[in-house]
Amino acid sequence: MGLNMVITVSLPAFLGRSEAAAFRNQLLVAMEQKESVAVECANAGPLPSLWIQLLHSAATSAKAHGLSVSLKAASAECRESLQAIGFDPAHSALVLE
Repeated sequence: MGLNMVITVSLPAFLGRSEAAAFRNQLLVAMEQKESVAVECANAGPLPSLWIQLLHSAATSAKAHGLSVSLKAASAECRESLQAIGFDPAHSALVLE
């Protein structure tokens, strides 16, 4: 059994709806290729709820396939936006690194 590959993707500078659709497709392609995804969040401010939902649902799907979606270097603002909607890292498929 081979090791899972992990690809790193960066959040786009603007977190709008069209960017969310493109980003979601990127995540789906990675999962189809059996790759886990590390999302680079170092430059991200607070995440809009649409993006939090997108990341959370992608992480849940990934986990069901033995893969993962993790947030790397999440800024304090990014973490606060997750906590503001009740995100609990202990009970989520989304991994905070």
